[in-house]
Amino acid sequence: MDAPKISVIIPLYNAERFIRECLISVLASKFKDYEVLVVDDCSTDNSLAEVKKLLPHFDGRLKIFSTEENSGGPGLPRNIGIKNSSAKYITFIDNDDMILPDALENFYALAESYGADVVHTEKYFYCVNEFDGKHLDVCYMAEKEKLVSAPTFVPVDLDYRMWHLIYGKWHCIPWSRLYRREFLLENKIDFPARIQFGEDFVFFVKCLCLAEKYLLVPHVTNLRRLVAPSGSHVHFDTAEEAARSLLKILTVKAAAVDEFICGLEFFKANPACRQDVLKFCISVDLRLLKDFFGGMPPHKVQEIFLDALQNPALNPRGKNIFTAHLCAEKFSAR
Repeated sequence: MDAPKISVIIPLYNAERFIRECLISVLASKFKDYEVLVVDDCSTDNSLAEVKKLLPHFDGRLKIFSTEENSGGPGLPRNIGIKNSSAKYITFIDNDDMILPDALENFYALAESYGADVVHTEKYFYCVNEFDGKHLDVCYMAEKEKLVSAPTFVPVDLDYRMWHLIYGKWHCIPWSRLYRREFLLENKIDFPARIQFGEDFVFFVKCLCLAEKYLLVPHVTNLRRLVAPSGSHVHFDTAEEAARSLLKILTVKAAAVDEFICGLEFFKANPACRQDVLKFCISVDLRLLKDFFGGMPPHKVQEIFLDALQNPALNPRGKNIFTAHLCAEKFSAR
């Protein structure tokens, strides 16, 4: 049996309300030469049962994998999907999202026509919670007037690419993209495993730095569902507990980005650009932290984080990067 043309990878965790719609959106694709790899991250609800109900409808094209223990984020499940995929191209869908009927067809045609390593869409539809087919909005992943109107290769120049990364040209998401599988494997591009968020930023930076043929397209392929917070989300009893838990993740992310870019000749020759990329990486986290701690006085937030950064268990490289930028940004405004 010939290998399929596209592997659709879906990390799964406690999405029993939405995974059926997600999979049916793939079934509805005009393009049929695909496989679907669902990787369950030890769901505690009926998510896996919902997936298995649809097995007969995929005629052997739906494969199910499971992690040995919950990893805390989608990175490890996506890596398992990449490892077990067999198609020429890979795309990702989050377990509560959907794809449009012509998404796979457009992705494949564009990748083949242009010989692209990555096909990158610049906008997507989104809805809040339940999808009724009527109320959809469009999210533009850059300023609307700067979006491409025809397939366009991003210049190979890394100075150009990093400038546009830092100044908001692209959203650092893995879905709404198509990747040539051999490009990912040859360059050992994967996701940092066992972190709850930020893994997509590391993956995106690797793709952006290493893809010779990075293609921007004006198509819309994905429907993003904005799910309202629920009781199943992570809860912290104190700000100090939250700070320590978040810093474990953020220092791993910072270290992963720095370790990767330090290995590239461009950044060795352009240390200022390396610092700019790390500063951008941390600034995204600082915005998250400010939102997370709500109305707490900024100087109190800084004191909590500077204290938490003394934890010797944190990744040393990431800790040093985060500490430097936390102080440089003057998170405290007394």
